[in-house]
Amino acid sequence: MSAFRAASLSDGAPGITLLHAELARTDAAHRDAAQRWVRRAAALTALAGKAPAPGPQGLYGPLAALSFALHRAAAGPGAQSTARAHLRDQVAELANARAAREERRLGENPGGACGFTSFTAYDVISGQSGLGAHLLEVGRPAEAALGRVLRALGALGRPVPAPDRMLPGWWVALDGASYRPVAPADGHANLGMAHGVPGPLALLALAWRQGVRVPGQRAAITGLAEWLLARRRADDAGSWWPGQVSLGPAQPEPGRPSWCYGTPGIARALQLAGLALEVPHWQEAAVGALRAALVRADLAQTAEAGLCHGLAGLLQITWRTARDSGDPELAAHLPRLAARLLELVDEDAPFAFATAPGERPPDEHPGGFLTGAAGAALALHTFASDSAPATRWDRALLLA
Repeated sequence: MSAFRAASLSDGAPGITLLHAELARTDAAHRDAAQRWVRRAAALTALAGKAPAPGPQGLYGPLAALSFALHRAAAGPGAQSTARAHLRDQVAELANARAAREERRLGENPGGACGFTSFTAYDVISGQSGLGAHLLEVGRPAEAALGRVLRALGALGRPVPAPDRMLPGWWVALDGASYRPVAPADGHANLGMAHGVPGPLALLALAWRQGVRVPGQRAAITGLAEWLLARRRADDAGSWWPGQVSLGPAQPEPGRPSWCYGTPGIARALQLAGLALEVPHWQEAAVGALRAALVRADLAQTAEAGLCHGLAGLLQITWRTARDSGDPELAAHLPRLAARLLELVDEDAPFAFATAPGERPPDEHPGGFLTGAAGAALALHTFASDSAPATRWDRALLLA
């Protein structure tokens, strides 16, 4: 595994820190393990910083991942305060740089190919939504950077002119399958929570609920929520969303129900928007779409455990959505989801869960947070305790 991935939130030491930090809130035996893993994450972050070609530095990159993990592993409000403040300021500096780049793009290049944004500008994994998710909880010292992030994300609602039409402000000139650069007309508007507009919507809504507000934020939440509602499709089970919208053929049927791409992640973002602005029909649409996704899901054929596109993500989304809605139908699905996830436990596997089927990325780690055992264990802990995560680890997914 590369130094960058070993220090990342998706596959590396920070994600494993999250598991021990959460368990340490009720079991002191995990406190030492959390500290060991966060020290390992710090060492790996330093190593990754010396690499010749590090990956994109968003929430899942080493710097912000270490900050996110350390804030949860600290034993109390004053613990490791100097290190946390140093990392917080570095994350704020990174977020400010991203926001400044977007401000220049919008101010200097209002149209044409150079006017289109990129995932690193706005998404949860590598962009401003993920960085903003962390800044939202670190307090007043990050307020200025967070406000700048929120204003930049709100500006995504501004359409971008193409030669013969107006395209959404989050349209990327990337192929929808390979993410290779293409002509703008061959690009797409992403609807997935990981790389699409639900991430900015969720962050804007969570900030609003916490009383962090900037000019235009209500209008941005409303515009993004209504845009998503207008892209709903339906089958016999109910409503669903495609993973992306392009100028080519439409997605013919629902994809797998997942956090990263799929109806569940979109539904949670829409519910958060409805809760923030107190719009009942957004909340009802979100609950209805998640119900339909769970009815439609063939859990017997779902053999992936992780948070990103597996059962753990679906379990955590369903728990959060059910808790905030009080919907008994969603709550009734939880035992079935947890039971199926436990069926994937393999006592002979190095990290207790069977390897997901199909060809896996070479750097994907079976013990990691996003696709591996650490994330699956965290979702099962939420279900087993039937209480919101004490560390709010699922803010990394913008679920809460």
